[in-house]
Amino acid sequence: MIAGSVSACMLLATSAWAANHGAMAPAADAPVSTTVTASDCWIRQLPAPAPSGGFLVFHNAGSQAVNLVGARSSDYAEVMIHQTKEENGISKMSMVHQVAVPAGGQLAFKPGSYHMMLEQARAGLKVGDHVQVDFALDNGQRVTAQCEVKPANAMPGMAGHAMKH
Repeated sequence: MIAGSVSACMLLATSAWAANHGAMAPAADAPVSTTVTASDCWIRQLPAPAPSGGFLVFHNAGSQAVNLVGARSSDYAEVMIHQTKEENGISKMSMVHQVAVPAGGQLAFKPGSYHMMLEQARAGLKVGDHVQVDFALDNGQRVTAQCEVKPANAMPGMAGHAMKH
C-alpha cells in the first residue's frame, strides 16, 4: 500500500511539475498544420548552464486564431515559451502557457518580447548547427521550425553573422 501511495504521489508531483513548466509538447504523430507556419528561426546559444533564447516568426494563413501551447526539441531537455514585459522600468520574464497567432496574421518571437527558453542543450551542439523545434497548437496540430544556432552576441536581422567590435 505504501509503495502504491508513493507511486501515486510521484505521478501527481510529476504532473504538477509538467503543468507548471509548459510541458504541453506536441505529439510526435500530431499532424502538421496547413495554415500555421514558422520562419526565420534562430537560437542564441549561451554558455552552459545558462538557457538559450530562441526567436522566430509564426504566420497564420487561416481564418481563425490558433494558440501555441508548448514546444519540444530533441536537441534540448526543455523548451518553454516565455514573455518579457517591462513593469515600472524593470524587465520581467515569465513563462506563458499559451499565446495566440492571429487569424490572417503573424506573431514574432523576438528579444524583449515572446521567445523560446531552451534548457540543457545536447552535448556537441555548436554555432552553425540547425535544430528542429516542434510547437504544439491548441487544435491538436503542430508547427515545425528549423532553427540556426547563433553565437551569444547575435542580434535580430544579422543574417547569421556575429557582431564585430
